[in-house]
Amino acid sequence: MGCSRYLVSISLLLLSSAFSWAHNPNYKDEQMPAILPKDQVAAQNVLQNSRSSTSGSTDNIVVPRQSGKRLKRRVNASTTDRPETLIQTLFRNPQTASLLMTLIGVSDVSNNSEETQFQTLLPTLEDVLSTVQYFLSPESLESEDRCTADVSAYLQGVGQGQMWALQMLDASGKPGRSILQGSLTFLGNYDECLRVSHPVANGSIGRVIKGNYCHFVFTTPSSLSNFTNGQMPFSLGQPTIQWGLCLPASCNDSAVTEAATNFVKNISGVSLVTAYFTKLSDWEEDGTAVAAVFVICLVVALSIVGTLYDIITAEVERYRQKYNKDNESDDSGALNNEAYVIDDDILQEKENSHTSNGLPRITVGKISQSQPKETIGFGRQLLLSFSVRRNTEKILSTRTGDANLGCIHGIRVLSMAWVILGHSMTWDSLSSWENKLDYANWMRRFTMQFLVNGTLAVDTFFVLSGCLLTFLFLRECEKSARGKPTARQMAIYYIHRWWRLTPVYMFIILFYSGLLGHLIQGPVAESKNLFDRDNCRQNWWTNILYINNFYSFKDMCFPASWFLAADMQFYVIAPLALLPIAFGIRWLGYSVMCLLGAVHIGSYGYLEWKYEGATQFVDNGDSMNKIYTLPWCRVGVFAVGMILGATLQRTKCQIRMPRYVLVLGWQVIITIGLLCTYVTYDDFGEGQTPWDVDTRIVHETLYRPLWGVFVSWVILVCCTGHGGFVNSILSWSAWIPLGRLTYGAYLVHPALLSYTEYSVRSLRYADVTYVSYHFLGTFTVSYALSFITCVLVESPCLGLEKAVLGRLKK
Repeated sequence: MGCSRYLVSISLLLLSSAFSWAHNPNYKDEQMPAILPKDQVAAQNVLQNSRSSTSGSTDNIVVPRQSGKRLKRRVNASTTDRPETLIQTLFRNPQTASLLMTLIGVSDVSNNSEETQFQTLLPTLEDVLSTVQYFLSPESLESEDRCTADVSAYLQGVGQGQMWALQMLDASGKPGRSILQGSLTFLGNYDECLRVSHPVANGSIGRVIKGNYCHFVFTTPSSLSNFTNGQMPFSLGQPTIQWGLCLPASCNDSAVTEAATNFVKNISGVSLVTAYFTKLSDWEEDGTAVAAVFVICLVVALSIVGTLYDIITAEVERYRQKYNKDNESDDSGALNNEAYVIDDDILQEKENSHTSNGLPRITVGKISQSQPKETIGFGRQLLLSFSVRRNTEKILSTRTGDANLGCIHGIRVLSMAWVILGHSMTWDSLSSWENKLDYANWMRRFTMQFLVNGTLAVDTFFVLSGCLLTFLFLRECEKSARGKPTARQMAIYYIHRWWRLTPVYMFIILFYSGLLGHLIQGPVAESKNLFDRDNCRQNWWTNILYINNFYSFKDMCFPASWFLAADMQFYVIAPLALLPIAFGIRWLGYSVMCLLGAVHIGSYGYLEWKYEGATQFVDNGDSMNKIYTLPWCRVGVFAVGMILGATLQRTKCQIRMPRYVLVLGWQVIITIGLLCTYVTYDDFGEGQTPWDVDTRIVHETLYRPLWGVFVSWVILVCCTGHGGFVNSILSWSAWIPLGRLTYGAYLVHPALLSYTEYSVRSLRYADVTYVSYHFLGTFTVSYALSFITCVLVESPCLGLEKAVLGRLKK
């Protein structure tokens, strides 16, 4: 409780002194000299002497002119006797003294032990107050005259109870509840601070004092850093105190940095990490933001043009068909008569005989409804690719091709929900949560281990990717004329994959790095402000080349983009196993797949040994940055999917399984799945003994490939007709449209979470209800935004690819 009282006392002393000056005239004259240095006391006297000649909302404030050089002031030179005067003044006020003693924990002054405790704490309060006074005084701000004068006017306004100054004080953050629960972020009222605008008359020159929100980040004392007592299930980084204050906008970052450094230099274990003001920027002055707006407008314009063209041409075609039908009805009496052949493309021959004069004769029937399809021109194909109506029909359609693996869609959507649930609970290391320790206790429950192991959802996508790639590649090879892939097919293989992923990927990155930062505002927006936005502007080319998961990973652009890089890299090397199978050398292809699995296990095991069993809970930085995202540590799961795809293609999804094999297989697989998702409870669950390093290395090395085996079994039995009710659930036709939107949802949800998390105005108390609503809202909005992105960008790009490749084939 000592740390909590310590932080609360700082805020309380500030507020108590301020409101004592504002509302108790008996103490104004005694307290003001304790806060203001001598030169500002003179300024106050001048102000009081001239107040009788001033009316309205402006104040005449005379501030001593400083020399051209910045004055070097130090706290020891001007605060020697201030704390004692202010402390005594505060405690002469019975209400203030009672409030202070209650919050500190002294409820009865007659209790000698508590009184002794308070007397012990009093010198610390005096030292803290001395530092706080110095921090708020103009002496601590080695800035230009404007900043010094504005701070002086702010302090005078607080002492005189002026509303604008009290609003700035009110808009500053104060230590609140749940400090021992990890709530070390003290947010102020961001919007109230920015609304402050106070005109001041300084002689013949007028100016306006405006409020600006300033962020301070301090390291925490060791006693406060250990607030969880080792209870946190995974590393959230070194805890820091984040404090927001409303200060005059005329001050700059260097001024507040120096002042804050002096503020904490005498506090043991505390140092300044950073201090800076919120900088409101105009998107029109940001080249990347302008480019993002231009691209968005271009895409919308093309969609409008394409949609209008589609509607107009469809109406024209419908009118023409109706006109032809009407003509056909008018001439219905001639359908039974003889007619001479005039146009073989229009008349359909039913009988072929000869007239009496030897000319060929036919019996005329109705115009064929299956006449050859009109060839669509290349330009028309390009325009129709942007048709919102056509793209919407394609996305929402539940029809699938003959090579459809029905259960894939359900697995894809449920895995995406798992990813979004994990990210919605851990985004930005829970910085906006008030009760972090409660989260730690949740993660120690057995029922929550599926969330602890939520990263397995990514391995599910690797299995799906490997399975679909192998199944479709080998199927297309069989359909080709030669039965083997050609050089042209291999070129299209790579081009299609790059074009399938990249356009919408780059569109989201452009929006994320250029425009999203200008849409986010709030007390934490500047402190977070999309830390990787600058990385996107500098290293975007690594994303286009899909090497960002191992090249300059610390400067990676866009969270979660490492998965796309790894997936593309697996597509690049996959033909090493697929081509031998396509050319009939199956043993070699399967050997390459097994080799990829061995590379996964060997590299993962070696790195786990090197970093002494690092996991996402122990040595989180080593696990995530040096193991988790490396392609050679994830390729084994992809190889498991490839083996599954090759098996399904070879057997044509026709595998007979005896009942005992199904029963035994399900028992083994369910055991593997439960172990992969819940065995970690034995490591850090409530009352459990943590694993040793060797056990942790074995677990981290093997549980991802084993999860791949679990997912592969589910797909195998569902696609071969042995899935039962599991297949009925996963093959539900409603999953098909959502499955088409999954890629877009994966790209959109990080931007959505960044917006919702960095736009908060206050800390949030998280419980099951809040987390549920947060997840459901994020999931729903992510898929809604994915639908918009798919209609405007993804589907048009696929239409353009089809048009271009179709023209090249001709």
